[in-house]
Amino acid sequence: MQPFAMKRFFSTAQPAFLGQPSRKVLATGLLLILAVLVGTAGLMWLEFGRTKARDQRHLELLVSAMEAHASHTFDNARLALDSLAKSLVQENSTPEQLQAQLSYRLQSLPFLRSIAIVNAQGLVLTSSTASDRGGKVDLQRLTPAPITDERVAIGPWVKGRTLTDHARAGAMPANLGFIPMVRRIPLPTPLFLVAQINPDTLASYQMQLTDAGTAGTQVLLVLDNGTLLTQVGNDTLRLGSSLRTHPMFQDMQQARKGTYGPVQSFQSRNLGAWRASSTQPLLTIVEQPYQATRQQWLASLRGPLLFMAVATILIGFMTLISWRSARARETAQRERDEAQREIIRREQELSVLFKSVQTLIFRTDAQGVIRFVNARWHAIANQPTEMARGKRLRDMVHAESRERIDALFDATEPAGVRLAQVRLTGLSGETRALDISVVPLHDRSGQLRGFAGSAVDVTALLAAQDNLQEQLAFTNLVLECNPLPICMTDLQGRFLSVNPAWENFMGLPRHKVLGLSNSDLLPPQEAHAYNAYNEQLLREGGQMRYEERMRRPDGSYRDVQVTKVLVTSHQNLPVGILSVKMDITEFLAARDLAEEASRSKSEFVANISHELRTPLQSILGFSELGVVRGRQHEKLAAMFSDIHDAGQRMLVLVNDLLDIAKIESTVGAFHFERNDVRELIEDVAAELELLLERKRLRLELQLGRIPLVVKVDPSRFQQVVRNVLANAVKFSPEDRSIQITAGVSGEDSIHIQVRDQGPGIPPAELETIFQAFVQSSQTRDGSGGTGLGLAICRKIITAHGGHIHATNAPGGGTVFHIVLPTAGYTDTMPAALS
Repeated sequence: MQPFAMKRFFSTAQPAFLGQPSRKVLATGLLLILAVLVGTAGLMWLEFGRTKARDQRHLELLVSAMEAHASHTFDNARLALDSLAKSLVQENSTPEQLQAQLSYRLQSLPFLRSIAIVNAQGLVLTSSTASDRGGKVDLQRLTPAPITDERVAIGPWVKGRTLTDHARAGAMPANLGFIPMVRRIPLPTPLFLVAQINPDTLASYQMQLTDAGTAGTQVLLVLDNGTLLTQVGNDTLRLGSSLRTHPMFQDMQQARKGTYGPVQSFQSRNLGAWRASSTQPLLTIVEQPYQATRQQWLASLRGPLLFMAVATILIGFMTLISWRSARARETAQRERDEAQREIIRREQELSVLFKSVQTLIFRTDAQGVIRFVNARWHAIANQPTEMARGKRLRDMVHAESRERIDALFDATEPAGVRLAQVRLTGLSGETRALDISVVPLHDRSGQLRGFAGSAVDVTALLAAQDNLQEQLAFTNLVLECNPLPICMTDLQGRFLSVNPAWENFMGLPRHKVLGLSNSDLLPPQEAHAYNAYNEQLLREGGQMRYEERMRRPDGSYRDVQVTKVLVTSHQNLPVGILSVKMDITEFLAARDLAEEASRSKSEFVANISHELRTPLQSILGFSELGVVRGRQHEKLAAMFSDIHDAGQRMLVLVNDLLDIAKIESTVGAFHFERNDVRELIEDVAAELELLLERKRLRLELQLGRIPLVVKVDPSRFQQVVRNVLANAVKFSPEDRSIQITAGVSGEDSIHIQVRDQGPGIPPAELETIFQAFVQSSQTRDGSGGTGLGLAICRKIITAHGGHIHATNAPGGGTVFHIVLPTAGYTDTMPAALS
């Protein structure tokens, strides 16, 4: 045990951080890579900020230069108009002189197309453009706001080359136009100087500045109200349109200049800068695609990204080499330690296995002397394992088993497993049986060193086999003695076994049946039906029962009830079908006789009830006559009155018996018709109106407005309502009310309720009152009645496919519930119901 203890100490004394070197190497490499990535990302972010700031400064320079040029252009035009206006006010010039002055001014201002003088009515008095002289122009089109002082107004972009192009026929290019500047001349008769500023001059200068810049740069010159005057780099915009929806006009126009972006404008994200003129109502906007900034940023990152990639690959490669080296060392040491632990674990498991195994394991020398035996020996031989060592197994078994032991340990026998069954005395002195197997052990030179063997206690197994044989013999005896024909078939329908009763019933001997199928023994039609039932049983499992009519070998036909059971294995897999036949010919004949007797009884009751009515009518007639004629004799009249009451009760009983007989007999039939039960109930209520008035009862009908159409036998249904309502009248106190309600219940039935305020019915009697000749204990007051009325009502409602029952109302009284289906009955149905 000392070497094992040393190994256990060595395996448990290893440091817990044995696998840390490889993890440290890997963590260090990953941290270096992460540092390179984070540093590169930070540089990229800073470079992106610098690129964006550089582009915005560039845009600020562009917008400053363009705004200065635009302001200078419009300022020069304004000065020219002011100078002309002053000269026109001070000098009384002729039209020719005005024309010369306009032409002279136009030569020094190349950005002007023309200068014209227009009166208040829009008539062009003179112009540097000959085609405009004498023409008409709409001043509101040039300047929407009226000019009331001497200031110069800048109008929106106007389509056309000259002032009067809009009045001429013919198509003009879409982008051909001018920017008007209008100045009022302070004369007694108001005149206006109109200058046409050429937008192409402004656009050309803007284009020159943007040619050296970023592709996609666009320049916009707009009035302070957002009207577009010129544009460069955006052909989708229409000159003269409004840019009030531009983000700059919505959020950024508090200052005179500035930058913005990136913002979504003109279907793309852009960086921009704007600058407002200090002398004119003008605003210059320059925008550059944000994508161009990102592209410049990415282009500037090629060097850092290349450095990052090289550094990352180098660090990763070095980390991988170092990690694999450390991992290899750890794996080798871990495998060595695991091997040592596995050896220790297997030795421990083998030791536990030898102690806990239920099989006897032993080892002997070449002469059969036991050298090792496990703890199972004590349970078998009732001896400690130490006592078995040094003894021969031959001396421990019974005398009749010693020859088999000698054969097991015979050195002259060939190598291989040797088997034998022996007997010895067990723990409590009983005889135990062992199945022993031994294997000879040889050294390298082939010399016999001993034997290794095992023994299994098969005492219980042999006893179980004997019990199983006895059980099988008993089962076979029960099968042979069973009077019912029984057979067993496999899954293909071949007979495996039959009992003598089956041989006698089928007229076939056993030796001619086994191995054959039903198709070989039965007519084709019967065999097909038999196999169909077998297939259904195989699909559904369990058992099934059906009846069939079969022909006996003597030519007679018998009615047989067949029971089939699917036989399964312990794994719940089908292995065959057990079939039991029972001759029920006599049983069916007895059942037919009983049904015929029942029908005869019902018909007899129906006929005898009719015969009883004739004398009863005579008795009732003479008793009524005696009551009338015996009025002078009080005692005689009372006697005839008693006879009349007894006859009435007898007549009611006969009528009830006749109704029951008709319902139970096939002679009576129900004739169903579609009827609105509300009308049938109202007719019955009208019939009992006198009876209700006599007891001073109120009848409340709550039948609703919706038709309650159902197939019923009108007379039978009214008989049920009449009987239930009559009982309610009979047992309700005076000056009370009776309620009848009806309505649809669900989708396939109607529900009728009759509620009275009588004494109610004990809960235990709510069902028994619908039995024949039974009355409630609360209503059995000697007032008459046969106890057949409710029984007849239940039979009638049952024949309609519905049901009737009673409940006690919460505030007292009884509620009778009648439920009828709305579909499913033909016009005529026999009333053969039990």
